[in-house]
Amino acid sequence: MQPTRIIVTGGATNIGRAITETFLAQGARVAIGQPDPAVAAPLVEKYGERVIALRVDVAQPDQCRAFVDEAAARLGGLDVLVNNAAVTGPGTTRSLEELDPAYVNWVLNVNLGGVLFCSQAAVPHLRRSGGGTLIHISSINAFRPQRGAIVYAATKAAVSSLAQSMGKELAADRIRVVAVAPGDIATGRNAQLIQELAARGLDSDVAGRTPMGQGAPEDIGAVVAFLCSDGARFVTGTTWVVDGGLLA
Repeated sequence: MQPTRIIVTGGATNIGRAITETFLAQGARVAIGQPDPAVAAPLVEKYGERVIALRVDVAQPDQCRAFVDEAAARLGGLDVLVNNAAVTGPGTTRSLEELDPAYVNWVLNVNLGGVLFCSQAAVPHLRRSGGGTLIHISSINAFRPQRGAIVYAATKAAVSSLAQSMGKELAADRIRVVAVAPGDIATGRNAQLIQELAARGLDSDVAGRTPMGQGAPEDIGAVVAFLCSDGARFVTGTTWVVDGGLLA
């Protein structure tokens, strides 16, 4: 049985959009959380009332709760929360010497705080549904950090750790928690990030190093959908690496 009531933070662009469209193709309804919900307009136009676009800044715990509560109310309950929103891509690279408290707090609050507080808000709704799935989008950087992404990589390692801790804590509620770690995925933001690293005199530690070549956002969407299905009913508290053999 496929889940039908889905929340995806950052679900209107890049990997998030692929996750959203994978669930929509299976007949689900999806609530998308974005700082600017207008970016979800193409999805709303294409899929109509099966897409609910809501405003949220996941760096703000009060907004996380309000967003999840509204999304669950409009969906008529909740089966899956995908914590996809993150600070990443061009404009976010920093060396150790360039780190400042405002930047560090921003990345921590979005990449880690957003996962924690959206999950916290989702758990009561999932319990009322008799269980469900929390998916945290981690990164290959959790295991193989990219130069210039020191704080980002640390938060993604923490996200994978959260999946372990939450998986243990929520198992009795029949709530499974799984992190997904994409490798080199072809998105516009990734291409821009590579250009930015090059301008800083850095080669990517990920791009162009994958035995199977570059993956597509749809590859991540397919894995996420599987992990939320009955086929993965015994999978929890772990990270699924989807990297085309990069870490092999």
